[in-house]
Amino acid sequence: MKTRAMVASLLCLVAGAVRAQSVDTTRKGAEPDAAMLTPAIIDAGRKIFHGPGTCYACHGPNLQGGPIAPPLTGKTWRHITGTFDAIINRIDEGKPGTLMVSHPGKITEAQVFMVAAYVYAVSHGLAKP
Repeated sequence: MKTRAMVASLLCLVAGAVRAQSVDTTRKGAEPDAAMLTPAIIDAGRKIFHGPGTCYACHGPNLQGGPIAPPLTGKTWRHITGTFDAIINRIDEGKPGTLMVSHPGKITEAQVFMVAAYVYAVSHGLAKP
């Protein structure tokens, strides 16, 4: 249980640091901090993506996309760049005029960062779906 509390605390610190920077979804973003790409955080993001975040329902179980939503594989996507900042921004703010809502499944801000870490890791070949 201490590990979960430590991960949650780390995520809150990282979330604050990332949010303190402006997010520009058109620029080539920097790699995420290594602290966001630990196996524990990626696995937590995977569980949220495939569970309470309901992301898999539109983006597919392997992030392959479908008739409702684009694939989340590869480094370039339909509406945004595949940068970590852009992924966080999309999950946090949604995409007006689409089914992509802000905080899908009513996930928390910390969970947004976990899902973003998972999606980034898969799309950049650092993890499997």
